[in-house]
Amino acid sequence: MIAHPALKTRLLGGIFVLIGGLTVYAAFTPAVGGGLGQQAMPGPLSAVHVPKPGEADCSACHVAPGKVAPSKCLACHTEIASRIAAEKGYHRDKADDCAVCHAEHQGRQANIVPLEKESFDHSETGAKLQGTHLKLKDCDKCHTLSNTLPRAKGKSYLFKDSGCRSCYTPPHPGNQDKCVDCHNQESWIVERHGAEG
Repeated sequence: MIAHPALKTRLLGGIFVLIGGLTVYAAFTPAVGGGLGQQAMPGPLSAVHVPKPGEADCSACHVAPGKVAPSKCLACHTEIASRIAAEKGYHRDKADDCAVCHAEHQGRQANIVPLEKESFDHSETGAKLQGTHLKLKDCDKCHTLSNTLPRAKGKSYLFKDSGCRSCYTPPHPGNQDKCVDCHNQESWIVERHGAEG
């Protein structure tokens, strides 16, 4: 038993400093991964993110515990980054917070690319469906594996080419991006006029 009050105070003070130091150390030392000092991971990553960026380095995606920087998402998802830069496609105006739609740490089987085909507003892509295209009720009629970008898991709806070329092979060399100058979305048949008309 410690009889001297000053020694007792110093000892208790030292214990508090030690506990405080360990608490600070624990707060800034990652439980999983490196670099950020986050708490334990809130849940497993989806299967598509396990290989890259993986669960070993939280700072590959996070800039602070629980905070994801869209720039880090776009460094890997270059196909989306290029569309945002060109201000084209569905993501053209959605670069501020990827995690709003693509929530991670929901488990290996989680679908982090939610798409409700029945209620999807195609005009959000910048390509409003018109004419014959309105009759199509199945997205997969146009968005096929051969004309969309590959994805490790699930289906991509991002076309490899833009405009008409995404589905059609233009027969007119030099005019591949000018289809609607002569054709419309009701029919590809062009009415030809003679010299008189």
